[in-house]
Amino acid sequence: MKVYVLFLGKGRWGPGWPYIGYDEGGLCKSIVERLRVRFPDVEFTGGRVIWRYSREDSWEIKKGVRESDGLLLYVVGNYGTNPTIDDIGVEAIEIGKPTILASFMYGGDWGFIRIYERVRGRGLPVLPVSSPNFEDVERALEVMKRLYDMRGRRILVVTFDEAEVSRSEEDRRRMVGMLEAEGLPVEVRDMLIKYYIFPDSFAVDVHGVDQALQWRRNEDLYRSNLKDIFGLELVRIDPGELLDYWEAVSVEEAEGVADGWIREAEENRVARYPIVCAARLYLALKNLLRDRGCDAIGIECFPVLLSGKMPILPCMAFSKLNDEGIVAVCEADMDSAVTLLLGMYLADRPGMVGNYCLDLAGNRVIYLHCTSPTRLYGCREPPLSYCIDRHGEAHFIGASPIVRFPKGEPVTTVKVSVLHRSICIRYGRSLGLIEDEKACRDKLVVEDDAGRILEKHDQSIFGWHKVSFIGDLRWEFEAAARLLALKIVRDDV
Repeated sequence: MKVYVLFLGKGRWGPGWPYIGYDEGGLCKSIVERLRVRFPDVEFTGGRVIWRYSREDSWEIKKGVRESDGLLLYVVGNYGTNPTIDDIGVEAIEIGKPTILASFMYGGDWGFIRIYERVRGRGLPVLPVSSPNFEDVERALEVMKRLYDMRGRRILVVTFDEAEVSRSEEDRRRMVGMLEAEGLPVEVRDMLIKYYIFPDSFAVDVHGVDQALQWRRNEDLYRSNLKDIFGLELVRIDPGELLDYWEAVSVEEAEGVADGWIREAEENRVARYPIVCAARLYLALKNLLRDRGCDAIGIECFPVLLSGKMPILPCMAFSKLNDEGIVAVCEADMDSAVTLLLGMYLADRPGMVGNYCLDLAGNRVIYLHCTSPTRLYGCREPPLSYCIDRHGEAHFIGASPIVRFPKGEPVTTVKVSVLHRSICIRYGRSLGLIEDEKACRDKLVVEDDAGRILEKHDQSIFGWHKVSFIGDLRWEFEAAARLLALKIVRDDV
């Protein structure tokens, strides 16, 4: 990563803040030296102190910014009566690189404010930092670096292109075999076969009607925004390729993984078969991601399940992949996958994707799904306790974790909208887990302004899914949003 550093000042003997005779050159040299020690894998270029406007300086600076990955614009001194110096800073920001606009307090404050006023609200990627503590500038640079490190990641999406998918006889036999192996009551098994397997075909949402599939609404624009904003790539494959990887994994290897999951769980409430199948899928997905050179995966779960190409629900597999830092998301929800990646890079921890219910009377929000990771404090931190139970809505089949969420912890809930270049951020406090067999299994209860969230809910932009992270990460996500030029929406305040 290369960051261009530009200082704006008044000249050592110029009038103004900090004071006549202040050694701006010495200050700026020490700042660059400190940054190079703090960020040894970042190349810092530039470093000049500019105290008057010239066209030649502006050309040279803009060339340096264009050749860099980011800009640190530090206002260290100020005339007050010579605002033309601001033009160099504004022109550098207008190049469009992620920019940290910083103020050296009691020195650059007035120039910092003037420059920010000229660039705010223009869709430019600018993060303002004004603090007496230089650590806050370093913190902002850390966010910039993590966003840079995230660029180049690839998200694999497993789904169909056809609006209507037909099952082969082999697919149908595979699904019937799954239901028989689950050990279901005969009446339940026969009804599931009648309603979900016996029809010759089923419909697939190829237009993005569902809230999780916003990328389908305008895939070309989605891909363009994904690349432009985040540096990420969407890669699509047919479910048949996933099936090939599933079948290549030996049952014996999967049994060893499943045994480990069962030992880890405080209780197992399901048969062994669906856990072994989930372990087999977990191994298949790791192999698929490796061979495809991808870093995250999303599966349009129920269409792929109903096709017979994925003979098990992916809940346990996704939980364990996220525990390891491999982003995996259900329903092919790309916006949630991007949000999970963002949290993984900013906070070194996985998040929980969930729909949400609003308890207006109790001022609580319940986030619920069947795929929560257990290592919500970090992939290298101890896991939370969990038990294994059936999938929520499917009720009779599959294996899902029920995670014992902590109480009294801050929770930051986030959702990116790639199409709309926006991010929604909420903040509350965890009240723990609710166990209820209705709907999804993992139910994280968060104290928050449920009424305000209801009034501000925007299905068309952010959908229903949100991603919850343990910890107060509001500053990190808002800083990232500014550096990515995302519109920030706080829908709980």
